[in-house]
Amino acid sequence: MKEGILTLDLAVIEIANALWKKVVRNGMGLEEVQKIMKAIVEAKLTPLEPFESYIIDALKISVEHKVTVYDALFTAFALKKSLEFATVDEKQAEVAKALGVKIVLV
Repeated sequence: MKEGILTLDLAVIEIANALWKKVVRNGMGLEEVQKIMKAIVEAKLTPLEPFESYIIDALKISVEHKVTVYDALFTAFALKKSLEFATVDEKQAEVAKALGVKIVLV
């Protein structure tokens, strides 16, 4: 495995959605999650790849393996970049593995 983390720019949206859930479900304050999100965006902790470069491959994967295009984007990204792919989604892991991607099921 290459050192470090590389992901799609969509990961930032995933973080924002998780923070949104904290506000609407658990009573976490909006100002607090905005500060967290701002810190994440400004820190640029990991390189972010634009998803558009992988959308055509992802559409093919999604149709052939009956998964969402969103999930297939991360698989297409790992496949094209020859990256090890960490996920908690068993179906996503199964599809990626079938395509030859090395999987770390978290």
